[in-house]
Amino acid sequence: MRYIGAISDTDILINLAKVDRLDILECLFKEIIIPQYVYDIEIRRNAGKYYSIINHAINKAGSIFKVLDRKKDKSIDILAKDIIEDMRKVIGPGESECAGYAHALRIPIIISDNYTEFKWMDDFITLTHRNILALCVYFGDIERDEAEDIFSRINSQLSYPTQDTFDEQYRKSMNRFNKNGWNSYLGITSV
Repeated sequence: MRYIGAISDTDILINLAKVDRLDILECLFKEIIIPQYVYDIEIRRNAGKYYSIINHAINKAGSIFKVLDRKKDKSIDILAKDIIEDMRKVIGPGESECAGYAHALRIPIIISDNYTEFKWMDDFITLTHRNILALCVYFGDIERDEAEDIFSRINSQLSYPTQDTFDEQYRKSMNRFNKNGWNSYLGITSV
């Protein structure tokens, strides 16, 4: 299954770039929108040596990644601005931009590994790299062993790695999708 699109925050792109697996997003999404602020400020500032991997993925022929500047499209800016300003009161600027773009473009999925801020983004379907790997396995896009390898390689590089196995994260992802009422949109029919 491929979803129409998602809005991407910084951290998930960096985490996938660290293990050279940005391609995994192509299994689930036809398009990934990166807000201009996220690209110009947060990716450039935080990606370090992985910036070139992310930039290459964005600029390659046929890329699913698209950097979008709301300030160059008045209708998107009008629809996004109030959400962004409201969200900046409780979450970071990158996540706020993602929420504004998601609202303006009517794309319900935001991909981010900054899950501590998800509690303020409950109008959207928020997916981490763990959730994306679980969905890829569920839909048969990748084998469980490959997902477990990607999961383990990312986990080993995190400042606060989980002690969970991939199987535990898979179960937690499926439970989270069900609990939040996302199964229908995500195309999950059984667990």
